[in-house]
Amino acid sequence: MSLGIALGGGGARGLAHIGVLEVLEAHGIRPRYVAGTSIGAVVGALYCLQGSAQGLREKARQMISSDEFRDLKLDKFYTRSDNIITRFRHDLFEKFFLGSLFFKRSHLKHDATRRIFTDMLGQKTFDDCAAGFVCNALDIQSGEEVVFRHGPLAGAVWASCAIPGIFPPCAQGERLLVDGGVIDNIPIKPARSIGAASVLAVYLNKRPAFSGGPSTGYHINQRSFAFMRYHLDQSALAGADLILEPEVSEFHWADFNSIDVLAELGREAANRKIGAIKAISRYRYRFVKIFKRRIS
Repeated sequence: MSLGIALGGGGARGLAHIGVLEVLEAHGIRPRYVAGTSIGAVVGALYCLQGSAQGLREKARQMISSDEFRDLKLDKFYTRSDNIITRFRHDLFEKFFLGSLFFKRSHLKHDATRRIFTDMLGQKTFDDCAAGFVCNALDIQSGEEVVFRHGPLAGAVWASCAIPGIFPPCAQGERLLVDGGVIDNIPIKPARSIGAASVLAVYLNKRPAFSGGPSTGYHINQRSFAFMRYHLDQSALAGADLILEPEVSEFHWADFNSIDVLAELGREAANRKIGAIKAISRYRYRFVKIFKRRIS
């Protein structure tokens, strides 16, 4: 069966993808096609390069603890704390950061960003992958989705991860590329475009919930974009054969120190639906699906 898996975006929450892949492998299920968006592109590329989930968690841990990753200073956006002063400082930093974007392109510098993706993936290309791999990005020059299938992995994964305002856009020829999650946060269509007959989608978010009324225009904008993102995601998820939803929405997108907890939550989500995953992996599922389509 040509099973594909679509690994959605969500920052550090995407470390749950590792746990999902570990469980699939433990049950003898190896997706033939992998599509990733943003953090899903990172996990997907590393998984496809080695052709196994074994050691994937350790590779991620090494990346997170590297000097290059620490130099990104993503911890400025989040520190787990019950201290009201610490939370206030981070809330203040977030507002200062948004204002600073009037004067610069991104929080992170170009060279530091290039270095981390090059150190992670070296000179490897899509041809080096043991399974079919694709990732996506948005070209903010043309407004088109760009789906990478060939060429160097480092540039493609950088483009897919370039969160607007956080990472600098990835320039490739006439294209100026940013995070694929802006246009397609769960890459189900890209997975099908390279041959996946069934697609297992891993979704890292849930319907936004807020308490009380918004007090500022800033908070109104936050809520509006959160609901817009959610409804776009639901449209994309309609194309999946099965959806896994690890319980990771309470984690901040920059909380990379919670790798083990997030990976375990991914394992729990996969184990809960392992029977259904096996079902969509079988040839019989594909034949029934084709038959139903023809008679409908």
